[in-house]
Amino acid sequence: MAEEPGYTRLQIRLHWAIAALVLFNYLFAGTMERAYDALREGQLPEGVGHYLHVAVGLLVLLLTLVRLGVRFVSGAPAQGGTRADRIAAGVQGLLYGLTVLVPLLGMMTWGGGLGWAAAPHVVAANAIMLLAGLHAVSALVHQYVLKDRLLLRMMRAR
Repeated sequence: MAEEPGYTRLQIRLHWAIAALVLFNYLFAGTMERAYDALREGQLPEGVGHYLHVAVGLLVLLLTLVRLGVRFVSGAPAQGGTRADRIAAGVQGLLYGLTVLVPLLGMMTWGGGLGWAAAPHVVAANAIMLLAGLHAVSALVHQYVLKDRLLLRMMRAR
């Protein structure tokens, strides 16, 4: 059997690590919102959840940059030429862009004191979740409806 095109072990690990970290930060974003509101009211934030949110956000940014570098060096499976393939590539590109943009907006808000960046940070974080959901559903459709084994590219290293 011919080897199927796929990603390297490092690319796969980075993909799933970034996905897990983004989901974690999204689910626990309330700690950051409470800390931000407390600071705006002149109070000290309670707990350490906001520090964890910041650390995870920075890690998402770092791992995304590493992933982009690895993709540049190691390559990726070829994209098809259909409209659906172009849409999938666009969604992937948006996900890469948002996993860079969201942490940068967070840094501008929290570390830079630029309050105007808070709303775009939240909107972009919501966009990540919507696009990641679409990405996941598409992968499952490929695997279980179309049965083209596409999902295996992100499960087994080449």
